[in-house]
Amino acid sequence: MIQIFTFFLTAFIITYFAVPSVIKVASLRNLFDEPNERKLHHQTIPALGGVAIFAGIFFSVLFWAEGFNFSLLRWIVLSLVIIFLLGLKDDIVAIDPLKKLVGLLVASGLVIVYGDLRIHSFYGLLGLNELPYVISVLFTLFVFVVIINAVNLIDGINGLAGGVGTIASAAFGALFLYNGNVNAAAIAFATAGALLAFLRYNFAKAKIFMGDGGALVIGFVLSVLCVRFLNAELIIEPISLQPISTPLVALAILIIPLVDTLRVFTIRILQKRSPFSADRNHIHHMLLDLGYSHRRSAVILYAANLYFILLTLVSQELGQHVVLFLIVVTAFVFCQLPVLMLRSKNGALEKQLA
Repeated sequence: MIQIFTFFLTAFIITYFAVPSVIKVASLRNLFDEPNERKLHHQTIPALGGVAIFAGIFFSVLFWAEGFNFSLLRWIVLSLVIIFLLGLKDDIVAIDPLKKLVGLLVASGLVIVYGDLRIHSFYGLLGLNELPYVISVLFTLFVFVVIINAVNLIDGINGLAGGVGTIASAAFGALFLYNGNVNAAAIAFATAGALLAFLRYNFAKAKIFMGDGGALVIGFVLSVLCVRFLNAELIIEPISLQPISTPLVALAILIIPLVDTLRVFTIRILQKRSPFSADRNHIHHMLLDLGYSHRRSAVILYAANLYFILLTLVSQELGQHVVLFLIVVTAFVFCQLPVLMLRSKNGALEKQLA
């Protein structure tokens, strides 16, 4: 436990004291995220918070990595560096989306193929079990790209991506630690420590944004933790004496970015637009349109994330497919509530103006 706290505290301290330096350098070099018609902020704010987040995670893991599986760790670190540099370049000089996707595929492919970090089975979910090697690699690559982009897409209001990332990494870390997987727990809590320190400067009135350099790093680390989690046998005795469904718990932990990405992509495709085109259909946009502040919108989504995790854990005895049905239905209802509330609000406003 002390070892885990060391990872957390080291990442927290490094990130906490690195952010002011990053803000100062960004100011000196005029590296700001300029406001425009698509942005929700009205001041020039540095978007290089990813530098501090990456430094916190990277150095925390390297400082205290004794006892790690270095065969896997070196590929994780190499891929993490590539992902960070890709995001950092996009923050400074915009990268073509296709080139960015290729970079994500290459970085993710390294840890999947050479680190052999892949999803081996569906563990009976939807009637599927062991996956052939090629299918396993391709599906894991798909999962990495989806999670990384999903985290990047929810980075739309102050504190949201950082807070959801903190909850997700802490949840993975706690479950890993409970079942004795100290190495994975250490990486998870290092990530939580870095993000918690970053939130000090990003929550509510933001002094800095994480940018792609931060969002892609968080997405990649959560992808690594998710795949490691899927391949672990997890038993939580107060809840069930049988191994719980790791795919369902992983889905619940990452539900906010995943369901939001699925929703906006579906809307864009139905409107015959590119799924990567920009709009204001994200859940956080609708909460803002309802009159909630950045702080309150982020807290609502934090609470929803925690609710899904608890719902999934306490419902394990109902069986995998019943729990999956509960998650899907509850997620659909949650996504539709802001839409219905917004329509009701707009309808009432139209009647007053008529």
